[in-house]
Amino acid sequence: MTELRTSRLILRPARPDDAPSYALGVGDYDVARWLSALPFPYSLPMASDWLRQVPEPTPERALFIIEHPRRGLIGCVTLLDELGFWLARPHWGRGYVTEAAGALIDWHFAATAADAIACSAQAGNLASLRVQAKLGFVETGRQMRFSQCLQHNIDHVLTSLSRSGWQSRRPSLCA
Repeated sequence: MTELRTSRLILRPARPDDAPSYALGVGDYDVARWLSALPFPYSLPMASDWLRQVPEPTPERALFIIEHPRRGLIGCVTLLDELGFWLARPHWGRGYVTEAAGALIDWHFAATAADAIACSAQAGNLASLRVQAKLGFVETGRQMRFSQCLQHNIDHVLTSLSRSGWQSRRPSLCA
């Protein structure tokens, strides 16, 4: 089982017993409204079905549960078609997403030949865009995407992080 650790967090594969906490976290409208692909309301059966089919993470394609050793499941970080993340609202503003995403990016670039990682966020999601900027992502364009939660098209900011951009920010981790 692949597990990544940071100074405060454990990134681990999803398990079926994560479904209640997962559903509770993304079932909060203030979280779900920023996750365009996620339906709302989000139910426990949806979480169970989703988590049951998630494969073991690899450096190329991964979904990790963000676990706080004392608080349990607090969010999720993924690298599927692009870097994605969510964090349960009680844990916002503590740097957990930046820390978790940084660990996933380190792992990805250390174990693959990929030149870049894509990411995006709704144009109004300033917190997500700040996380991306802290990680070194730069804007590459805009795109309209349908939001399942909001049921209409939303302007998305597209960003990218190059291997060289990441290495220049974290040279000792990606050499």
